[in-house]
Amino acid sequence: MKAHMHMPGWMHFHKPDWHVVGMRMDHLVHDPRFWAAVALAVLLGLMILTTILAEPGSGETSMPQTFPIYPYAP
Repeated sequence: MKAHMHMPGWMHFHKPDWHVVGMRMDHLVHDPRFWAAVALAVLLGLMILTTILAEPGSGETSMPQTFPIYPYAP
C-alpha cells in the first residue's frame, strides 16, 4: 500500500492564461472610467508632491483687524 502525497483542494497552482489576461487588459484600457481613475490618481499625486516640495511660509500668521462690537464699542 502506497501513500500518495496530494495537494489540498484549495491549493490549485496553474499558469495564467496570457490570452485571457491580455483580453482583460485590453478591455480595461479601453474603458473611459479607467483613464478617469488614472487621471485622478495622477492629479492627487501631483498635489501631494507639490505640498511636500513647497517651501514653508514665514510661520507668522497675521490676525485680521477686528473691531469691537456693540457692548464694548464706545
